[in-house]
Amino acid sequence: MKAFLTLLLLFTFIHAQTSAQSFSEAMEMYQDENYQQAAELFLNSDDDRSQLFAGKSFLALTDYSTAINHLRNASQSTQENIRQEALYSLAIAHFILKNYDVSLEHLYELASGDNRTGLRSDAQRFYNQILNYLSIQDRYETLYKLQSPVIQFDLVRSSKPFMDAEAFRVLVNELVKTTGEAFSRQEIERELLVNLRSQTNRIEYPAPPEGMVYNIGVILPTFDENDPDFTIPRNLYYGMVLAADDFNERNRNQKVNLIFRNSAENADTTAAVFSELAWTKKIDAVIGPLFSEPASRLAQLSEEYQIPMLAPLANSDSLNLDYNYTFQMNPTFEMHGKKMAQFAVQELRMDTLGIITEEGSLGRNSALAFRHEAERLGATISYYIEQDFAATGYDFSEVTDVFTSDPALIDSLNIRQSDAVFAPFTGQASTTMMNLLMNNLEAMDSNVTVLGTEQWEFAPLTDYQKRFFDVYYTQSMVQNPDSSSANFFTDDYETRFGTEPDRFSRIGYDTANYLFRSLETAGNPDYLSRAIRNGSIFNGLAYRIFFDGERVNQHLFIRSFSE
Repeated sequence: MKAFLTLLLLFTFIHAQTSAQSFSEAMEMYQDENYQQAAELFLNSDDDRSQLFAGKSFLALTDYSTAINHLRNASQSTQENIRQEALYSLAIAHFILKNYDVSLEHLYELASGDNRTGLRSDAQRFYNQILNYLSIQDRYETLYKLQSPVIQFDLVRSSKPFMDAEAFRVLVNELVKTTGEAFSRQEIERELLVNLRSQTNRIEYPAPPEGMVYNIGVILPTFDENDPDFTIPRNLYYGMVLAADDFNERNRNQKVNLIFRNSAENADTTAAVFSELAWTKKIDAVIGPLFSEPASRLAQLSEEYQIPMLAPLANSDSLNLDYNYTFQMNPTFEMHGKKMAQFAVQELRMDTLGIITEEGSLGRNSALAFRHEAERLGATISYYIEQDFAATGYDFSEVTDVFTSDPALIDSLNIRQSDAVFAPFTGQASTTMMNLLMNNLEAMDSNVTVLGTEQWEFAPLTDYQKRFFDVYYTQSMVQNPDSSSANFFTDDYETRFGTEPDRFSRIGYDTANYLFRSLETAGNPDYLSRAIRNGSIFNGLAYRIFFDGERVNQHLFIRSFSE
C-alpha cells in the first residue's frame, strides 16, 4: 500500500511537471505568434489558464467558432482574472462576428464591475468605441437584441451625431417602446432630444475601435511554376502584400489581414471559397478573381453577402450590371468608347465622327458607347460601319472610301466628311485590321484623325503614318512618372521577394492600396462601398483610379503616336 501511494504521488508530480512544461512551451509559441502550435499545446495542458489561451490562439487564427467555445469554458473559471480576460476576449470575438449586442453586454459587465484592473478601463474604452463605430442599420438591429435598458439607452444616445434629426427621433421612439418602464418617456426625451434641431453637421464615417483588424480575402488562381501564367497571380499577390505592409505601418491602431484562397480557374470553386471566407473568416472585402466566368459568379455572391469585390484585371462590360458591390479597376470596353468620345468632342473639338467596328467583337461595346456618348455631347455620327470583316478577308477598300479627302469623290458620292474615325479593333486580327485601315487611308491621301482603344498601342504604323496621321488611343494603365514612388516600390519589392516587379505587381499594389485607403476613410466596412465610389483621384503606380460615384474606374489615359 505504501509503495502504491509513493507511485501515485510520483505520477501526480510528473504529470504536474509535464503539464506545467506543456503550458510554458505553449506560451512561448503564443508569444512568438505560432498560434496553431500554441493552441494544440494549450489543449494538452491542465493549467487553469489553458482554455483561455487556447481560445485566444484560435481567435488569432480567425477560427472564431472554436475560439468562442474555449473562451466560454474559461469564462466559467473560479479565478476572477481568468474569467474577466475570457469575457473581454469573447467581446472581441463577438464584435468580429458582428454580434454587437453580446459584445456590448460582456464589456458593460466588465466596465461596471468592482475590479480595479486595467481590464476595466479597457472594457469601458472598447464599449464606447463600439458605440461610436456602428452603422445606422447596426444601431437599429442591435437595439432590439439588447436585454439591458442601460446599454440600449447608451446605444441610442451615441447615435445622435451620426443621424439626421428625423431618423434619430424614430430611433428614440423605438427606445421608448423597447425599454418599457425602465425609463419614462419624459426622461428619455429630455436627455436625448434636447437641441436636436440645432444639430447641423453629421459624422459621415465612424471611427473604428483601437486594434481593429480588417480581414481581406484574396481569391486568385494558382498555377504550376512551369506554367507561363504562373507569375501573374503571384505578382499580383506580392503587390497586395506590400500594400498591406504600408497600411499596417501607417496605422498604429488598425491592421489588415490578407487571407488567400485558390480560385482554381473554376466558377464553382471560386464560389465555394468566397462563401467560406464570408461565413467563417468574416471578410470585409475581397480582391479577385482573374477570369471572366469566376468573376461573374463572384459578383453575384458579392451582391448577396454585401461584401465589396474589387476585380483587378477583369474589364467585361457584363460584370457590373445590376451589381452594387462589384468594382472594376480596369475600365470596361464601354468605358474606353465613352472616354474617347469625350476626348474627341470636348478636347479635339470635333463634331462629325465615323465608326468602324467588327461584328460580334468586344470592340463593338466600345463602338456603341462611343456613338451614344458622342451624340449625347452634340456630335453627329457620319457613318457607323459594323461588318464581319473576317468573312470578306478583311477587305477595307470599300469601307474607307467614305473617309477620303478628294473633293471630287466627296461630291460624286455625296460623302459626308468626317473629322475622325473611331476603330476599336480587338482580338487576334486587330493588328491586321489596323494595318489595312492605315494603308487604305494613306493610299487615299486621307487626312482623317484615327481614334482607337488600347490595342492601338501595338499598331504596326510606318514612320510616315506616325508623322502624317493624328492617331489617338485609350490606355488603362501607364507607369507612374513619379520616379521616387516607383523606385521606392521597386526597391522594397526586390528586397522582400527577391525578384523585380512587373506591371501585375503594380496592379496588385494599386488595387489593394486603393481598397485600404478606402477602408481608412470608411472606418466601418458597411460604408466601404460608398468610400470606394466617392474617393478622390488616386494616382497609383499603374492605374489612375477614380470611380466618380460609379462601379467602374472612370479614368483612362489618352495616348498619341505624335509628339
